[in-house]
Amino acid sequence: MIRRGRGSTQRSRLLLGTLLVVVVVVGLGLIAYFTPLMSVRSTDVVANRAVATDEIVGAAHVPDGTPLLQVDTQAVAQRIAAIPSIESVRVQRSYPSSLTITVVERQPVAKVTEGQKVHVLDRTGVGYLTFDTSTGVPPEMKRLPEFATPNPGPGDPTTVATLTAVSELPETISGKLVKVTASSPVDIEFTLKGNKTVVWGDSERGAEKARTLTALLTRPATMYNVSSPEFPAYK
Repeated sequence: MIRRGRGSTQRSRLLLGTLLVVVVVVGLGLIAYFTPLMSVRSTDVVANRAVATDEIVGAAHVPDGTPLLQVDTQAVAQRIAAIPSIESVRVQRSYPSSLTITVVERQPVAKVTEGQKVHVLDRTGVGYLTFDTSTGVPPEMKRLPEFATPNPGPGDPTTVATLTAVSELPETISGKLVKVTASSPVDIEFTLKGNKTVVWGDSERGAEKARTLTALLTRPATMYNVSSPEFPAYK
């Protein structure tokens, strides 16, 4: 007579238990994937201000009742990112029945005027809004500084460096900014209200330059040079 050892019995039970767990997990996965048990019943949009929630939900194009596991979050994010005013987006499944969309909107930094067209640029140089002066430009966009550079755009190093510098300015300076001029990434100049010129230089050490300029602006002058913030000049 052949007797089965205790170890063999335990292994059989362990194998059976493992198979049962696998079956249950697979079964639950199939239920979640193919049935409305865990499906989209609401879509929550987070951090949007300028772009309407309905526009974002419409671009997501995920009908209620779609099983969460069938939602291609990457494809949804790509559709939403096609909205010009959206800089980046993250789409997450929120179990048991929600989709959460978190967006980062582009922030206006400067404008470029071409004839009757006003193009609004964000900090990366992307022109994401265009207005026609004949039909009206919103007041908040009119207040943006005019940007002058040979080849404005997100692929232009001068544009990126300059608008990065502008986006990092404190309100005490950016609120006085009228025009930004740059012929290269290291030749950035600002024009402030009162026809005051600021030689900024490159986009490095922006916080130091801003502090130095703030102190210099208390002195009457028409030109301020903070390209080397430790050795500023004015005249």
